[in-house]
Amino acid sequence: MIKNSRQITVAEMAPHVHSFGVNENKTEKIFCWLKLWIESSLKRKIINYGDRLPIKGDLAFHIGVSLGTIQNVFRMLEDVQIIESKQRIGSFIKNPNTNCGVEKMTSKKDFAIESIKNYIKENNLQSGDALLSTRKLGKMLNLSGATIRAALNNLVLDNILIKKENNFIINSLEFITTEVQTKSLSEKVAERLQNELSNISNEGRIPSNKELAKYFGVSIKTIHDAVKILTKKGILYSRRGQYGTMLIKNAENKMYFYEEIELKIKHYIAQNSEIGSKLPSMVEFAKMFDVSTKTIKKALNNLAYDGYVTFTRGRYGGTFVVDIPQSVNESYKWLAIASDYVLESEN
Repeated sequence: MIKNSRQITVAEMAPHVHSFGVNENKTEKIFCWLKLWIESSLKRKIINYGDRLPIKGDLAFHIGVSLGTIQNVFRMLEDVQIIESKQRIGSFIKNPNTNCGVEKMTSKKDFAIESIKNYIKENNLQSGDALLSTRKLGKMLNLSGATIRAALNNLVLDNILIKKENNFIINSLEFITTEVQTKSLSEKVAERLQNELSNISNEGRIPSNKELAKYFGVSIKTIHDAVKILTKKGILYSRRGQYGTMLIKNAENKMYFYEEIELKIKHYIAQNSEIGSKLPSMVEFAKMFDVSTKTIKKALNNLAYDGYVTFTRGRYGGTFVVDIPQSVNESYKWLAIASDYVLESEN
C-alpha cells in the first residue's frame, strides 16, 4: 500500500450510474463509468495511486445493483490493470509502473469470449444453433459461471449471440476467430507451480492456497484455479478438508474410503440413471455398499459439489441426477506430481 493513501468515499464518486435500460448490460455500463471516473480523477489529482476504493457492498447499495454485479465490475477493472485487490484489505488504485510479479496477459472474460468463438467454429455451429449451458461452458473452459456469463453478454452486445429465455442462440457468424495465444493469469501460475513441484522429490503436503497466493503474489482464487488446471492434467489431486493438497510418488490405491464409495455411486449413476432420475436414499445406498450413511452422505456431498447430483427437501424430495459421469474410470487421480508427465512435458 502506498504511503499517505486514503479511503475513497462513495459520496465523492457522485454523480454515478443510477438508471439502466431494459436490455442494457449493468456490469458493462458501471465498468465504463468507474474506469472513466478513476482515470479522470487521477489526472485531476483528486485521487492517487494506492487509494482504496469504497467497500463493494456500499458501492452496490449506492448505485442500486447487486453485490455480484459490483464484484464482476471490480474483476474487469483488475483485468485491465486499473485496480488491484488484497485479501481482507480492499481494492486499490493500481500504479501501472508497479511490477506485479505475474502479469495478466489477457483477462478471463476476453479469454472466454475468444474460446467460445473458437468453439463455435470448431464444432461448425450455424446460425440458430444453441450453445452449451453456462455451467457446461464453464466446466469445459475451467472458468467461473460469472466469467462465462460476462463473456456471453459481450457476445450478445456484439450481435454474435442472442438470448432467448435461458438459452444463448448463435445469431451471426460474421466474425474472425483467432486462437487465443496469450495465457490467463491462472494458467501462468499453474505453469510456474508445475515447475516448482517438479523439483520436489519427497512426498508430503504442499503449502496451502493462502501461502501459495502470497508466494506468487496473486489471489487465493487464482491459486485455486491453477490447482484445478494441474488437477485436470493429472498432475495434482486436491483433497477437501484437513488433508489439503498432497504430493506423493505412487498414485495407485490412495483413495480414502468415502472416495471409493463416491466412485461406486458414479458407476451406479452412469449405468442406471438419466438426468432427472431420483437416486436411492442414503439408507438404501448404505445397505447396497455395506457402509455407514455418514460415508454415503460425504460421497453424495462431493458429487453435488462436482455438479452430478442435487438435493431437494420435502415430501417428494431426495437426491436427483443433474449430470451423467462420462469418464468414470478417470474420475479419481491422487494429488501428485506425475514424474512421467513432467519428463514428457520437458522433452
